Amino acid sequence: MKPIETKNNQLYVEDIPAQDIVEEYGSPAYIYSSAEIEKNFKVYKDEVRDIDLVCYAVKANSNLHILRLLSDLGSGFDVVSGNELKRCLLAGADKNKIVFSGVAKSEEEIKFAIESDILSINIESFGEFERIEEIARGLKKTVNCALRVNPDISISSHKYIQTGSKTSKFGLDRKSVLKISAACVDSNAVKLTTVASHIGSQISDENVILKSVDYLIEIANELIEEGHIIEYLDIGGGLGIQYKDENKGDPKLLLEKVKALLKDQDFKVILEPGRSIIGTAGILLTKVEYIKEAGSKNFAIIDAGMNDLLRPSLYEAWHDVIEINPKGASSNLYDLAGPVCETGDILATERNLSILPGDYVAFMDAGAYGSVMTSNYNSRLKPIELLVAKDTVQVIKRKESFEDIISLET
Repeated sequence: MKPIETKNNQLYVEDIPAQDIVEEYGSPAYIYSSAEIEKNFKVYKDEVRDIDLVCYAVKANSNLHILRLLSDLGSGFDVVSGNELKRCLLAGADKNKIVFSGVAKSEEEIKFAIESDILSINIESFGEFERIEEIARGLKKTVNCALRVNPDISISSHKYIQTGSKTSKFGLDRKSVLKISAACVDSNAVKLTTVASHIGSQISDENVILKSVDYLIEIANELIEEGHIIEYLDIGGGLGIQYKDENKGDPKLLLEKVKALLKDQDFKVILEPGRSIIGTAGILLTKVEYIKEAGSKNFAIIDAGMNDLLRPSLYEAWHDVIEINPKGASSNLYDLAGPVCETGDILATERNLSILPGDYVAFMDAGAYGSVMTSNYNSRLKPIELLVAKDTVQVIKRKESFEDIISLET
């Protein structure tokens, strides 16, 4: 039995009907299954070697309670801001399992990361290397760093989530790698321990990641010849899930192939999965406020908008939409439109649904890049977030109030 599935014509999250949850807590609401999170993490944990690290990509969903759950399961974390690092430490994460990525780390963020004594800080440019070195010298510390390289590998996904091509803002070209390497050889403040790459998100073919691993091995061995002690290869994350009819990435197959590539190497591996751990573990429940006919179009006007789930408007992303407790209304094709005053506030188009005003629908596979991308556009309140474990519901983020959203303005 799946943790989130339809039984007896009703959608369940673990042991609880979604209808019961939404009637008690209201909508819009993000609901997560702890069992699905554990299951997805275990796929990675069971396949990596004891020396390797699974570092969950916090940007996919940074709720403290989810971070605590993953930390308790043994996960490390990949962070891209100082505040994500603070979240992980607050959630009880092992500092020796935290890597700091991102292209624009401020002086304050770098100082905090060094003082927190995390596993490594990614270097994304020569200017960033100089900043890290200066701060480390001032603190009289030696900081472990990773060179994030750009392997110039394109993937088949939306252009906004491709990060490994030569035109991307992410990563270092070979010339920059050599320049930073030479500067680090005699540095007592920056120690290169890792070569890293992340080529994008929603990857369906693990072979493109393997191409980047080949490149990482090549660069790492070059750095070793120059006198560096490279311990880790950070192969990034990016494996996709099946939102519609696309192929999903296979973590088990990927790791089998990675281990085969490394059989004659001494490197440890860091992985940074995000979407493939949390994506299928969350849904967004929303209420049908009105049914509206407009020429040849039928609109279902719902109480969740692009401020609650941005992916469809930003990426033209697909989420399956299902009735959580259909009551026998005649079916029709609907565009699901939110309340935000934007023409682009359409979360789904031409979906065959049997719905009436007052019914609820679920946007499936909304655990990743859903709640973390919410906003207060149109002064709308961010939705409640709930975590289900068997027959128990926990509020892990309360719904905002108007007083919350004006608190910094008064």
